[in-house]
Amino acid sequence: MKIKLSPRLEVIAGCVAGVKSMADIGTDHGYLPVYLVENELVSRAIASDTNQQPLKKAEKIIKEQQLEKQIETRLGSGLSVLKPGEVDAVVMAGMGGLLIRDLLEAQPDVARQQKKLVLQPMNNQVVLRKYLAASGYRIIAEELAREGDRVYEIMVAEAGAMTFTNPLEYELGFEFYTYKHPLLIALIDRKIFLEQQIIRSTQGKTTAVATKQFQESSLFIEKLNEVKKCLSN
Repeated sequence: MKIKLSPRLEVIAGCVAGVKSMADIGTDHGYLPVYLVENELVSRAIASDTNQQPLKKAEKIIKEQQLEKQIETRLGSGLSVLKPGEVDAVVMAGMGGLLIRDLLEAQPDVARQQKKLVLQPMNNQVVLRKYLAASGYRIIAEELAREGDRVYEIMVAEAGAMTFTNPLEYELGFEFYTYKHPLLIALIDRKIFLEQQIIRSTQGKTTAVATKQFQESSLFIEKLNEVKKCLSN
């Protein structure tokens, strides 16, 4: 029986398609590389993780699907499990934006050789986009995926240069207004909801930190609502 992916992983798989080989860093259960190989979206894959337990789960699924010849598992941290040019694409998904940044920074010789870096940070998306722009990478595509109330941000990057012309691009995606993703409004609504939670938690408090957070969140909501209005016109 073929693997069925969650909406988030399905979008990530679509971002990977078009290359011959890939590595899934922090593979957990191994669903993504198995799906990509069995659907002939890639011919070869490496599934890696820092922990032995999830890697054993991945190995079990790979064996069940009889894909041992096409998918190799490796134990190790980040891109240290790869040689430069060994695969065409790397996926780092389901981990924090700060960790993704640090893993890219730790092995730049491997990262810069990739035709595609498919990155799905769970948080600190702004920090990751700023790192990519400052470190010689360019975002070639931005995708969104929704599961329940969550809207996940997925970046596809490669070595190169890019310029952010609007500060909100760091928050909503590189050149978000050009692409106008179908889930962009949902992403904006999610960000507004999270900022409203900050406002509720800081409202009425008089400390300098609380006052600053309240003001920043209020201003950010105003900007997001302006974007929503422009997108609706």
